[in-house]
This record gives sequence, C-alpha cells and structure tokens, in this order.
Amino acid sequence: MTAPGERILIIGGGPVGFALALDLAHRGRASTVVERDAGTGLVLLAKAGFLNERTMELFRRWGVADQVAHWGCPEDYPRDTTYCTSLLGHRIGTAPLECARDRIRPESTPEINRKCPQYVLDPLLAKLAGESGLVEVLYETVFEELTEEADCVRARLRNTRTDTVVEREAPYVVGCDGAASSVRQAVGIAFEGETLDRSVSALVRIENLENYHPLGRAERFMFIGPKGTWANLTSVDLMSLWRFTAVGVSPDADLDSLDLTEELKRALGRDDIPFEIVRNVGWRRSQCTAATFRQGRVLLAGDAGHTTSPTGGHGLNTGLGDAAGLGWVLDAVLSGWGGEPLLDAYSQERRLVAIRNSTASTSNYRAWVGGIDYSGVLDEGPTGEEARRDVAAHLDEALYPEWNSYGVAMGYRYDESPVVVSDGTPPTEDDPSIYLQTSRPGHRAPHAWLSEGRSTIDLFGSGFVLLSFSPQADFEPLIEAAAQQSLPLQCVPIADEAIAALYERKLVLVRPDGHVAWRGDALPDAESRDRGSGAAALIERVRGAP
Repeated sequence: MTAPGERILIIGGGPVGFALALDLAHRGRASTVVERDAGTGLVLLAKAGFLNERTMELFRRWGVADQVAHWGCPEDYPRDTTYCTSLLGHRIGTAPLECARDRIRPESTPEINRKCPQYVLDPLLAKLAGESGLVEVLYETVFEELTEEADCVRARLRNTRTDTVVEREAPYVVGCDGAASSVRQAVGIAFEGETLDRSVSALVRIENLENYHPLGRAERFMFIGPKGTWANLTSVDLMSLWRFTAVGVSPDADLDSLDLTEELKRALGRDDIPFEIVRNVGWRRSQCTAATFRQGRVLLAGDAGHTTSPTGGHGLNTGLGDAAGLGWVLDAVLSGWGGEPLLDAYSQERRLVAIRNSTASTSNYRAWVGGIDYSGVLDEGPTGEEARRDVAAHLDEALYPEWNSYGVAMGYRYDESPVVVSDGTPPTEDDPSIYLQTSRPGHRAPHAWLSEGRSTIDLFGSGFVLLSFSPQADFEPLIEAAAQQSLPLQCVPIADEAIAALYERKLVLVRPDGHVAWRGDALPDAESRDRGSGAAALIERVRGAP
C-alpha cells in the first residue's frame, strides 16, 4: 500500500484532475484527488463536451476510448451549426459537419472526434481511476493552504461535512481547481489576460426540439441580431439537453440570478415550446494564462493555468493535454531517472500551447460578434436578403477555423522545449484547420497502421521509444546510455518503407507523451559539439538532467 506522503496530491476532481490521476495510475504512480463536492457528476453541467482527435488518442492510451465514444448518444445526429435570427425567423446559413456515423477518420490519426458531455465523462474517469487501486479520492474536502519544504509539500485540507482539518504530505501538489484556483493563489502565481464578455448559460431540457421549427436538426444554433451574435443554443447530449448562452450580458447584471426565460423564448421564436431551465450559471468569458505552471513543488493544469473561450471547444481538450504532459514528467522525476528541469519544461511547453489554443478560441469568438455590419439582418425584402447573404458569407469564412479545427487539435508542438533536441529544420506552418504529420523534434510522432487495429501511436505512452527504420542503424550506445541512467527505453525496429518515409529519419526517439525528442540518421557523434556529445549527452538532454 502506498503511504500518504508518497501520493501526488491533486486538488480538483474535475476531468483534468481525474485524467491526471488516471495517467499516473497508468504509470503505477499513486495519487490523492481532493474534491469539494460529495461525489463526481452529481450536478448536470451546462457544457457541451467536445473531445478532439488528440484527446481521443489519449483516451486510447488509457484504454477508455471505446467507453468515451459509445456512451449512448445517437451516432446519426448531425454536427451542423445553423445561423438564424430565431428558430422561426430567418435562416441565414448552415456550416455542415458530419455525424459520427458518417465521419471519415483522417489518415493521420486512429481516432475521430467525439461528443461526450461532462456529466458522463467525469464519472467515467473517476470510476476508472478508482478501479486502478492507486487513486484515493477525498470528497467533501477543500484545500486551504500549503507549506513547501525541501523534499515535500504539506497541505492543509478541510472536510466540509465534518469541519475537520485533514493534513497531507505529498512530493508534489497539482492545482486542477479551475480558473479561481486556490492553489495558484496560495503560491502567488500571477494570472493575467483579458475579459472578453460576461455570459450566462442555462442548461435547458427540450424534448424533440426539431418538431417545433423548420430548420432541421443541428448541434448548434447561433442567433444573429443587428449587433451580431447575441445567443447560441448548443446540444449537450445530442438528445434533449441543451446549453443556451446569452452573450455580452450587461456589466451590472447579477449573473447567477439572471432569468433567461424571455431570451430563450426570443431565440425559439414562439411561446408554446415546452422547456425546462434546469440551471443558470453566470461566467466570465476570458483569455488568461498563469505566469508559470510550476513553482517549486506546486504545478498547475487545466483552467487553473489557463482560461479559454468555449468557441472551438479547446479549453477541456487543452486541459486534458496538460494532464498527459504532466503525468510522465512527475513519474520520471519521482522514479529518479528524470531531472527537475523536466518540471520547468512541462511549464514552458504547456503554457505556450495554452496561449496558442486560447488565442485561436478568442479569434473565433471575435468572429461571432464583429467583423461586419449586422444591422440589416432583421429587415424584410431585398435589403434584408442581401444583408443576410453578406452575414452568411462572413460567418462561413470567419468561423471555418472553429468548425474545422483539426490543426489546433493535432498540430501543437514543443520545438522550443529545453528537453527537445532540434535538428535545424524550419518550423512547419501552424494552420488552425490543417494538420500535416511530421517527425520534426517536438511534434507529435506520426500515426501509421502497423497492422490491423494497431497504430504507431499505440507504441507510445510508457517509457521512451526509439524507432529504427534501418537494420544497419547502430543504436546500442543509446540503449547503454539510457540503462546507465535507468531511463526506460525500448527499441522498435519497423521494416515498412511507407512508415520510414513518413518518419523521414532512420532513428526517431519518442517521449512517453508521444512527442518526438530527437531524430537523425545516426546517433550524434561524441565529437560533434553542435549535436551534443554523443548518446550519453542525448540521454542527459531528454531526461532533463540538472
């Protein structure tokens, strides 16, 4: 049994916190998750739950992709977005997206994006983490303060039901406790950025909505007025639950008590559609980033480190990427083969990704509300028709990156990381919609099918993997150097010309998170200073040696 002081302490039992616990358990590492609620998924959340292809690859690694993909939502429900003045008003246009049944899997991944609302996802992750036998969950418990010592962090927690103090010692504390993170505040990490607007979301239950309007089924309806987009209605479960969000609420309004009934009726276009507003949640749409994701033995992940406009669905996916990026680093440092600089590398890598992804989301949001004159969209006759055509053309172009964000999902890279060895090749284009596979250091190692149902992606996730595409390649010095530092390294020969061409070099070293750490046609020469000092120096670099 793992002693309490050996467990990584995770503050926040949302999807990022449990994903981190699951990743650590996947590596045989124990953790404790602290959650203020009495359980997981007790409250229906007004969140849509879009999971991109890269996130589905992570779930594939953790062995839960099928459960996430096939939780019960209809496979034939279209993912379209329809722009309109109301459901019974003017149709302005539609951005079509295929349903899960008809979606074509991209050549560069073994997975497709999926829809899984958080009221399904969170309990699933919590259940799987618990089944690992390595995750302790402290429900009805809040974090109060911490004290960092030379070899541990001492945290004071409080059980809210019994009002008793719980003291815990941990090698590391990870704040996964949201945008108002108590952990981040406790260590004084700055959190700066900008507020984009104040919004209110209502979780609404409407049965068979398509029977009450002529616009057909769609995953999202965006409601356009003379000042731009004023609200949207997005399916949460592709069945009867919807998230209705009013955009740009007055600064003087009390967000938590604001009644959206009249706004919802305005969007529906009629008063006789039966609906139930389950819950209102006021929130601040923002783009903020922590100054660092690491301070000593305290680290941040998810919304504790970055906030993102939901326009694009990148917030949750970025947070889950944090969990995958942090799990192997913590395990490496605690196992002894990884150096402390790996923790700084995590901070640098994921912070840059957070800024990249949140900037894309902010660009999407600004396309919703600006960029063109909307004043004529409600007009009748030729003037109104022309105005709506202009708006449709603008939204089709401006929001294409939001509806087609494969590049954002798959194309993030760590090519500036201190634990990645550059080969001097120029950066590839970082297009929000287009992703081209490359084995360039810092990028996600490319997917290719090795056999029926088995991908190169499935090779990664535990230790380092050296892919060898030439029987003549000498990789023994790297194996020996890794063994000397107890760095887990497996060599996998691949005798497939097409995969060799995709990977571009004879030797490619891939990190436990599936990103390329180094590549070359031969191991670096011990005499070549520009490439390091041989295999031993390469191992020192990628393991974050002090």
